[in-house]
Amino acid sequence: MADALYVDKDAEPTALVGRVLNKVCRAFAVGSGITLILMSLMSLTSIVGRSLFSTPILGDYELVQMMSAVAVTMALPFCQMIRGHIIVDFFTVHAPKKFNRACDIVASLALSVAGFVFAWRITLGMLDLRDSGDASMLLNLPTWYGYLPMVPSFFLLGCAALYTAWIDITGAEA
Repeated sequence: MADALYVDKDAEPTALVGRVLNKVCRAFAVGSGITLILMSLMSLTSIVGRSLFSTPILGDYELVQMMSAVAVTMALPFCQMIRGHIIVDFFTVHAPKKFNRACDIVASLALSVAGFVFAWRITLGMLDLRDSGDASMLLNLPTWYGYLPMVPSFFLLGCAALYTAWIDITGAEA
């Protein structure tokens, strides 16, 4: 039998900032899961409608495309909080713990910068799309709607990465 890779109690921060950040990240992850469920139900309905009644859901590909991007970005902050991102440790598996910890700090800080930069740039792109009136082809759905949940998701990712870097730097209890 395989061992559990993730135990929920391991990710419970004790500090106030960590607890608040953890709850917000969890809420975003739940939103991501709900988005994926809605997307799969919509796809199922469209496939059944297309197969049996020749009436698929109009714009289902557009909606799946938009909802997929939203679901992925909303799950990223929680993945960082539980340190669930994939780590390729082929070269560092036998390295000293201090070296691995330093690598984790650098990676968390780099992810934090990337999260904040993505949030900033997506905001600018979203505002440009809104101002230009860009819309999807079939549904005429404003394109910037899909970017709206991504901005706080990437900002939250930056905050979560900063928090995990802080925990690694200070050696404090998560």
